[in-house]
Amino acid sequence: MNIHEISYVIVNRNVKSAVFVYKHYNVNTEMPIKLKDLFIICESIEKIIQWCISIGLILDLTGEVCKKCSHGHFGLRKDSSFSNDIFYWKCSNKKCSKKVSIRNGSWFQGHNLSLEKILFITYFWIYKIDQEFVKHELSICNQTIVDWYNYCREVCIEILKIDSEKIGGDSVIVEIDESKFGKRKYHKGRQVEGQWVFGGIERDSKKSFFATVENRTKETLLKLIKDNIKPGTTIISDCWKAYNCLGSEGFEHLKVNHSVNCVDPETGAHTNTIESTWRALKKSLPKYGTVKSLYDTYFSQYCVRKKYIIGSEDPFIAFITLIKKVYNPEKQKQTLITTENITISEPQPATKKPRVLHEIKNTLNSSLDDFQA
Repeated sequence: MNIHEISYVIVNRNVKSAVFVYKHYNVNTEMPIKLKDLFIICESIEKIIQWCISIGLILDLTGEVCKKCSHGHFGLRKDSSFSNDIFYWKCSNKKCSKKVSIRNGSWFQGHNLSLEKILFITYFWIYKIDQEFVKHELSICNQTIVDWYNYCREVCIEILKIDSEKIGGDSVIVEIDESKFGKRKYHKGRQVEGQWVFGGIERDSKKSFFATVENRTKETLLKLIKDNIKPGTTIISDCWKAYNCLGSEGFEHLKVNHSVNCVDPETGAHTNTIESTWRALKKSLPKYGTVKSLYDTYFSQYCVRKKYIIGSEDPFIAFITLIKKVYNPEKQKQTLITTENITISEPQPATKKPRVLHEIKNTLNSSLDDFQA
């Protein structure tokens, strides 16, 4: 079966056939991970755990000294009664009750959805696979898919906070503008309350930022400009009155009057870059069902895809790297192995509510053995 025949199998949703074809091949770690490779990784829970440990997506506690008893060492143990994942970390000292879920402190924490399905959902999100296809192939409900796609965008929000940097600088041009999202086109269709969004983009590097705003006053926009753009930057904008103060705020300011022309005939100033970015950003949003409260997540998704994923050698691994940077299970290792108050709870059903990162992190301040696997 050649690559074209394999593509035909995938397109026609006959994934079981695809698994049969691929399961005899080994994963080539030097090449970008394809769907066939993910099938191989997910052939068994043992392979999934081994792969996740190898890339640092979950902790490797092998050989770590248990600080509760100071005698035992952690190793993987098999017991389906403790965890739906079957495996967990356990102290080798028979008198010690220390147990740790393999999900603690990781991307997988807080959910009963199988590791296999979480990996596939993440992969499908990376490659913008339609949710109906995901539902068909993984046999999961729409709400679960929506939640996990939201979690992926949550990572985007957090990574932009972690890697936050101002754009612009001396001799660097940044175009700024506001645009309204969600309004009716040509005043047709149902009434939709629009959402104003403010953004800026470096003309050469295409580094950008976007933020929803409740109003377009000088105070609101100037704060965002100072928070996101370096002093000394050449800022190009339209003639909105809120921007009139930029020249006295440490920026070089050029204007273009869009009611007269698209390019200022004297200075050559234009905002074509930010205008085209608005078109691309609006095109990237779902056509239906986007609520105002999620706009920031979609803008973060757009920025992260553009900055970290598009053009990377392996988009899936590129996003996995971002996940590790946000959840960073390695940082939680000492907490996991030194917690002395042990409470092993029975597994509970996964919550239907989208998780919040700070809620997950807060669990690490108490006994992480309380994790509901």
